[in-house]
Amino acid sequence: MPIRHSALLLFASLVTAAAPAPLLEYREYPGNVDPKLRLFARFECAAPTGVLLVNMHGWHGGVKKPHTDDVPDPLAKNYFVISPEMRGRGDATGQPDCNGWELQDVVDAVEFARRHYRDRIVSPEIVFLSGGSGGGGNVFALLGKFPDTFAAARAYYGISDYALWHTFDSKGEFRDELEGIDGKDPKGRPPWIGGSPETNPEAYRSRGGLTTVGNLLTPTLVFHGSDDARVPVMHARLWVGAAHGAGRGALVNYHEQAGVGDNRLHNANETKEQLAFRTRTGEQFLRTHRTPPVLPERGAFVVAGYLKTARFEVVLDSIDRVGRVDYDLATGRFEVRAATARRAILRVRSGSGGDWRETEVECRP
Repeated sequence: MPIRHSALLLFASLVTAAAPAPLLEYREYPGNVDPKLRLFARFECAAPTGVLLVNMHGWHGGVKKPHTDDVPDPLAKNYFVISPEMRGRGDATGQPDCNGWELQDVVDAVEFARRHYRDRIVSPEIVFLSGGSGGGGNVFALLGKFPDTFAAARAYYGISDYALWHTFDSKGEFRDELEGIDGKDPKGRPPWIGGSPETNPEAYRSRGGLTTVGNLLTPTLVFHGSDDARVPVMHARLWVGAAHGAGRGALVNYHEQAGVGDNRLHNANETKEQLAFRTRTGEQFLRTHRTPPVLPERGAFVVAGYLKTARFEVVLDSIDRVGRVDYDLATGRFEVRAATARRAILRVRSGSGGDWRETEVECRP
């Protein structure tokens, strides 16, 4: 018995020694938009391995320096979590552009994690997406710009229409950054969009997930407080309603939290029971949806500045423009239409994992 007991202890110690330590790194990673930018994210995994989960911070929030706009994710400890630092926050350089090219930085962080931490990631083809407040707005926009990237998504208290948000921002808390004061945001940076919904309407449309909700291929869980004053509940109601109108309602699971929210915090007054339900529902949702979306062989997508899929990409001549692409992968037919964009870059991949072919095309009206 003593010998057997000692052998078991030795085996246990060897297993313990072999298990990797919990990962928590805030580090720089490369992007593919502008090589001069310095991009940062926090990469963490409490367990030896985990499924990828991208967690977006709030509008005024950040990763290195948290903010009350950030909505904590109680499920993060169960996954390999990537928390991208949006441009101009923490150690990240560059200017915020409100769901413009800053969203490409998010996908670049995922690609970096797949390469650099491949031994810590389970099923790297599965990527979950989550975010609250401004991060919830990022979730809505990411699903429209990268429709076949995420297996499941959760949006909490998210902004779906930035023109609407601008209109109801009576305190000017967010409006100043959206359009700038004397051409700059309160910190002296260029405006995050520029102008107002009246002077620059298409740019506001291109940033909101409401514009691209018809592109939805990802099962999405939405929570919103009925009394949220900072991001009014109409943002969720409009996005969910538009998803149903576009024939995507089966992909959406919406829960409106009665009495939750005020003019300070999105989840103010959330009861223990409501938090427990939100946590339990979120965990079950991610356990249920673990199959990456499949891109249809033919169809049409709205292009809000740019659209990126596993098989083809369309980049309009400005992220402030909105267009449409009709495509047929079997015949190789692509047609890009836009009201104001004149040209677009079309990149098409030859087969699964093949080379990319890039051409410049003229946008049809």
